[in-house]
Amino acid sequence: MVSLLDAAQVAPEVAEEQITLECKLDRLRLHKTSKLPHQKRLAVILDAVDGTLKEQNTELTASAYVIALLSILPEAFTGSELKNQELAAAAVYLLDVVLQHASSQLLIGKFTSILSYLTPALSHSEVSPALVRSAIGCLESILIAQDSSSWLASASKNGPRKALSRLLELSLDERPKVRKRAQEAVSTLLSHLPPGPATVHPALNMCVDLVLTLVKEQYSEFTGKSHHHRKQHPENDHTVALVRKKKLIFLLQLIGAIARNDMGWPTSKIELLCETLFAISRSAEELLVIAALDVFQSLFTRMGGDAEKMEKMDSDTFAKIVDSIMNLQPAQTDQQRAPTWLAIVAQCLAAYSGIDEAKAFARLPKLFETISDFLESGLPPTVVTSASQCLIALATTCIPYKILLEKPLTKSTKRTLSEITKSALSVLSVKYQAACKEVFGILVALFDAFNFVADPYLVAAVATIGELRTGEQFEGRAEADGVLSAAIRALGPEKVLEILPLNLENPGPKQPGRAFLLPLLRDNIRNAKLSHFINYMVPLGDHLSQKLDKFTEEEKTVEIKIYATLIEQIWSLLPRYCDLPSDLRQSFTQKFAELLANVLYQKVELRQIVCKALRILVDSNKMYAEVDIDGLNPFLEAKLSKEDAKKNLEHLSTMASKFLAVLFNVFNQTVTEHRQYILDTINSFLSVTPTEDIVATFHKVVGLLNPALEAAAAKKSTPSGKFTIPPVSHTMLDLIVAMVPYLPRSLYSDLSMIFVSTIQNADAQVQKRGYRIVSKLAQSVVGSEYLVGSIDTLENAMVSSAEKITPPARGARLTSLIDVVRILPSSDLHFIPAILPEAVIGTKEVNEKTREAAYQLLVEMGDKMAGGGSVSICKVPSMDIDAADVEASINEYFTMVSAGLAGSTPHMISATITALSRLLYQYKNILEVNIVSELVATIDLFLTSKNREIVKAALGFVKVMVTTLPKDLVEPRLETLVPNLLEWAHEHHARFKLKVKHLIERLLRRFGIEAIERVFPEDDKKLLTNIRKSKERARRKKDSAEVEGGDYEEERTARKNKYSSEFEEAIYGSSSEDEDEYVESDNEAPKNKKKQRNGSNSKAEKNKTYIMNDKFEDPLDLLDKKALARISSTKPTAPVNVTSRQSKIKTTASGKMLVDDEEAGKKATDPDSEMLEQLAAQAAEANPINAYLDAVKNGPVRGQRNKLKFKNKRRRDDDSDEDMKEVRKTHRRAKF
Repeated sequence: MVSLLDAAQVAPEVAEEQITLECKLDRLRLHKTSKLPHQKRLAVILDAVDGTLKEQNTELTASAYVIALLSILPEAFTGSELKNQELAAAAVYLLDVVLQHASSQLLIGKFTSILSYLTPALSHSEVSPALVRSAIGCLESILIAQDSSSWLASASKNGPRKALSRLLELSLDERPKVRKRAQEAVSTLLSHLPPGPATVHPALNMCVDLVLTLVKEQYSEFTGKSHHHRKQHPENDHTVALVRKKKLIFLLQLIGAIARNDMGWPTSKIELLCETLFAISRSAEELLVIAALDVFQSLFTRMGGDAEKMEKMDSDTFAKIVDSIMNLQPAQTDQQRAPTWLAIVAQCLAAYSGIDEAKAFARLPKLFETISDFLESGLPPTVVTSASQCLIALATTCIPYKILLEKPLTKSTKRTLSEITKSALSVLSVKYQAACKEVFGILVALFDAFNFVADPYLVAAVATIGELRTGEQFEGRAEADGVLSAAIRALGPEKVLEILPLNLENPGPKQPGRAFLLPLLRDNIRNAKLSHFINYMVPLGDHLSQKLDKFTEEEKTVEIKIYATLIEQIWSLLPRYCDLPSDLRQSFTQKFAELLANVLYQKVELRQIVCKALRILVDSNKMYAEVDIDGLNPFLEAKLSKEDAKKNLEHLSTMASKFLAVLFNVFNQTVTEHRQYILDTINSFLSVTPTEDIVATFHKVVGLLNPALEAAAAKKSTPSGKFTIPPVSHTMLDLIVAMVPYLPRSLYSDLSMIFVSTIQNADAQVQKRGYRIVSKLAQSVVGSEYLVGSIDTLENAMVSSAEKITPPARGARLTSLIDVVRILPSSDLHFIPAILPEAVIGTKEVNEKTREAAYQLLVEMGDKMAGGGSVSICKVPSMDIDAADVEASINEYFTMVSAGLAGSTPHMISATITALSRLLYQYKNILEVNIVSELVATIDLFLTSKNREIVKAALGFVKVMVTTLPKDLVEPRLETLVPNLLEWAHEHHARFKLKVKHLIERLLRRFGIEAIERVFPEDDKKLLTNIRKSKERARRKKDSAEVEGGDYEEERTARKNKYSSEFEEAIYGSSSEDEDEYVESDNEAPKNKKKQRNGSNSKAEKNKTYIMNDKFEDPLDLLDKKALARISSTKPTAPVNVTSRQSKIKTTASGKMLVDDEEAGKKATDPDSEMLEQLAAQAAEANPINAYLDAVKNGPVRGQRNKLKFKNKRRRDDDSDEDMKEVRKTHRRAKF
């Protein structure tokens, strides 16, 4: 028997290369009908080569293509002359494509002949740039393939070094694309080491010496021309200077390309290169300076990632390089040099830090002071952005944690940190107002770099940012929140709240409320002290709860909502405090555990938060204790060692049994919808509970289970639904399933008895939980061993319970069968045909998860059968006891499944075809050809069935067959397959017409229009016309979408990624989702035309700033740090004075209108009401839910064909009464 892959027994890496080459060539073959001559010529030549190779019965490999294309080149080249440039361009382009996939042995053997053909293309100046670029690609491929011995030959001989010399000459070519391609080829070549012990490319030193010599000569000629020469040739002086400057720039670009190779610039030549670059950087020629700076950037970028190279560098030598670079400081207003110089400074210091981190760290104060000047207001935005990125990079790469974690800190370290902080705080002034957002980004980087060492150095920054954040007119709130978030991560919540108290009650001008800190605390607390939550947050929450109870009695709706939100936000901090707390053993006491237990019992709205906190408390310590990576987080290890984490787990284990009792009780009292998070918390605590406690708990649960099952059996019906409390039997089984992974082996026999009794129960939910016991056991090594030991009992229980299975439990049963099949011994393969009908029928289930489980079970059984063994047919139920055994194989497995095609019902036949589709997709490469042929012929006949259910499954099989099977296996069936498909092309039921059309499109793309048109019935030819027109219409729509800036590619990618597996995409994906040419995009992005009126978008307008000051306030003090919050980049508008009814209507601070009666007056003058209004404003500011809801209500919606539609509702303030318009405007302005 011959399998489908017997003709191509190749190594995996070779096969992968061949697939990649085939894909590239397929794209070129599509240009056969192109209107562009050069594209069409490529496809014609490739078609001719394919035809020649097929006539010679030669396999279409890269080597075959290389030899065939080399035979074409003599027709384009005659010796050293170019005879046919068009033919040469196409042939060399194809040669460039295939040489990348050819073997090294072939390229070494054909090196001389290939080079001789390429020489005319590389030598003549009149050759087109496209041909030269292709020739450079060919030269790159053959040079990469050369071994070390080939590179030992002299450059004078016709070898790799001589070819490389020509490549270096092309790197200085006048033509930009040729020059760029040659420089890329040099960099790529030097990155690929030939086989051998060498650590650098043999040609690297040759390239470096050559370019250094050339750049010195060119620069000396450029700067050293005699005065006599300029007098003698004044008219040529300028032209010659331009030519030499251009060559210098080309040489510098080549040096940058060499420096970017994977091996980097040789360490011994770095100092020499830097001296040359420094000399050029001091030139008055701006373009030369920029090119030299670009080389510096390439050099230091590559050095930053090479630790071995940095270790070889001398610290003193590199310090001189750093000093020289600092001396090249450009003017602050220089938009060309300044950004490049700042990037070089950052990369140079990063490399210096890798050589000597202490000396690099000591340089930071001076660097921060110097670079801060580039942040001043009025400087170009590109300079300001580059300066901020430079400082951020310095803070990230040049502040080593080893120095910060020294105990105690040295005086020099303290002094350096103080000076860095002083420079960082100095930019928080009006002088740097335009760079406010960039300054905040620098502070974030400093907080992250300092970590907990930021106390006391950056404490002043927290106070300053806190004052700016509470300013009503401050515009940079998002950036300020970022700084405060970084401060919380570094300093911890205790220190931040000490500097910036929450002031949730009785806020005022001197004590502003800071409810906005609660969300920031929730998202950024790391490794904090749990005692802070116990001593600060819990009393605060209790106090607010008392206020809430008071307002509940008084039925104050708004106040109830505000205080409930604040309490929830305070308790939402608990999970973050429980993330590896540094004082767990000291703070997590019996008293605090009782508090959490009371909250779980009494506060239903906080139950999920507390469960999450307990789960994080256990899981974070467990994960940290088990991780073996040292140095993953040095600052965390400094505060909490792995030994501490292990001691924390031991401490939690002493309380685990009590918490389990509480969680069990809460679980029993919770509705089904909200049980999962409690069960997850139970699992976490079970993982740290002592074994003896787990055994005792298990016996208690089993003791409650049996009476509960009897009581449930006595009842005729049990409550069901997501929002009902399940029966006790369901609850006890859930707890048993959760405990299975943690039970000792001695209790597995009890589990087996529970499993056998529950799967025979008439209750579907009991059955489902019973099957989960087997799945949980199979997940552990000990459990799998037990199941293998009792496999006979397990098989009998599974087979005998098949008739009693209820539909809701079918998914759980199939999942458990998957686990059983995975551990099934080769001697028990008779279990597979016993459960095979159940798996086949499962592919037609309505529930998606059940269907997926059925597909997976089919595949698992196929893998087990493919592994070999013997199937005892006599042991299969309902089979003859005298039946002979059969050999297990994938072909035998397909025979077993195919037996369902003789089923008595359309449902069984349809399910079998669907199962065969999935199995064919999975095992297409190892099936025998005759089995596949018979299967294809059989399904082809089922297309003629009159039953729609059978035909629908057959169409799915055809789709898998067309997309996955080899062409030579499907093409003979086209004569009957296409007419049978077209029988259903006019059937609209179940979208048969659309499915058939998609299948025809796939056939057209796979076999071509000629092959399909030949077998197409004459009456259905109009379908081909429709497909062609749809294709052209889709192409036009795609082109127009691309011209108008549409996101066509993103939409196509989103559609292709909507399937969970490749099989689903093959079955359900349409051709329009696989190829651009069949996609019709309905969302064409219109052009956004920006209108400029009166020069409002000019740079002058953008750079304007305004001082926001009331006419009754004192003049603004520009020396005060708070002044930063009073400066705006937008022009402030004056308040509208309304003298009509508005003055008669009173409003609160939150914008609510007040009715003038006694009760309302009392509420308005009540200090508690004023405080609540301010809290409401803060809560609205901290919680963006209202803004999100408004955006959802007023935003666009998706209509037909996925088009966006905008709501066209009239504004309700469109009133004829002008006075009421003004009232509404004021009312809206007053709201937060």
